[in-house]
Amino acid sequence: MKTMNIRKATLEDIKAKALKLAKKKIAFVGSVNAHNAPNIKAMVVAKRDGLKTFYFASNNSALRTEQYQQNKNACIYFKGGPIYRGLMLEGTMEILNDDNSKKLIWKFGMKNIYKNGGINDPDFCVLKFTAKTGRYYYWYETETFEIE
Repeated sequence: MKTMNIRKATLEDIKAKALKLAKKKIAFVGSVNAHNAPNIKAMVVAKRDGLKTFYFASNNSALRTEQYQQNKNACIYFKGGPIYRGLMLEGTMEILNDDNSKKLIWKFGMKNIYKNGGINDPDFCVLKFTAKTGRYYYWYETETFEIE
């Protein structure tokens, strides 16, 4: 099994490994609650654009959506294996309710979840995460980098 010495890897190598890890379907999404405590939840990534932008389907009535209305600070985390690898992205979360954003992530099977009008369900919203920094973990080493 080939391992990477993170101290000898270039920033481009690390970002390439991070991008591969960020292609996983499930992300652990972090928010901050009213008591300033962190909350985390596993969510399906509906769409992504490199390491910068990630989209998630949600509900306007959801606890997470309420938390992002109060505090836009967020993080997402991807775990890889069998060798311990991880990627944490820090940034902000926006709540989108416009038709274009909804169409961007809409999948046919979602009509079973949003039964009050499908894509036009008033409770359906899009969470858009925009990363500012990344932190890649590999074994017991880490590297932090900016996201352009």
